[in-house]
Amino acid sequence: MSRQGLVLAGATLLAALTMASCTAQVGGTAAPETANHAASDTTAGPTAGPSGQSATTDSPEAADSKADSVAVAEPGECVNGNEPTPVDCQEPHTVEITASGTFGGAMADGPPGRDEIFKTVFPSCREEAANYLGSDEYDLTTLSAWLLWAGEDAWARGERWYRCGVVELDDTNEAKQRTGSIRGALKGDGVHNFRLCSLPAPSEEPPVPEPCDRPHRAEAVAVVPMGEPTDPLPSEEEFTAAAKRECEKAVVEYLGAQRRDVAATWRWPDEVAWQRGFNNFTCYAQTEEPVTKSLRGIENSPLPR
Repeated sequence: MSRQGLVLAGATLLAALTMASCTAQVGGTAAPETANHAASDTTAGPTAGPSGQSATTDSPEAADSKADSVAVAEPGECVNGNEPTPVDCQEPHTVEITASGTFGGAMADGPPGRDEIFKTVFPSCREEAANYLGSDEYDLTTLSAWLLWAGEDAWARGERWYRCGVVELDDTNEAKQRTGSIRGALKGDGVHNFRLCSLPAPSEEPPVPEPCDRPHRAEAVAVVPMGEPTDPLPSEEEFTAAAKRECEKAVVEYLGAQRRDVAATWRWPDEVAWQRGFNNFTCYAQTEEPVTKSLRGIENSPLPR
């Protein structure tokens, strides 16, 4: 499993009495995106891919009638590991399928390259994940969009299927084996139940999923949309201006007070990730030293050490 592209990071320290005028810049650096919400998987067996200009979503795989074809999970079903065969979602599984389709047009001649597949179909998998989970803020959580598509053997048999899915990420950013459905899991206060916390500081390196009741230095608090995959990538100046404005406000709202010991930090996508549907940036509440509980609503209480 790999994350898409690079991200940039930045931070400001929240002032005690003002939110925007008294800020101190914390270093922002470019770093490989290995965590948080761009989950996608390409496997040696089935691989992954949603719909786009050259893909259709009206029918499953065209070659299913062949004797050597295997059953491929449909929306609402689950799969385990690299096998596309459906399993009961109440049993251990890694991916819950949200949408199905087949490659058409020039992409059916392929097999298409991984980059082409992700650019063409992953934006729609991102949208399907939001609809399935019940919130377009799932980038604040350890839940992520996923993508599977027919591997080389299946392709040679004439299969052209792809499946969008959702997963829960573990602390290595791999799809976690779980039981039970996560359909609608983020409705209401569900985002907090799966909130992304990270021991690595987002202003320094990509976040790594960590339970919020274990030592961590950052909590994801807001996602801010910046456009569509077909729009030009915003400039660094545009990202930074929007992040300073929106992240400082979001962190204060999340904490319930302005504090000097919590920074507003953020990460945003590079052009490759942008074209694949990561058209927002994520705001984090970040501390200098690890804390052991969620900072949500902490107001002016001491940080939990």
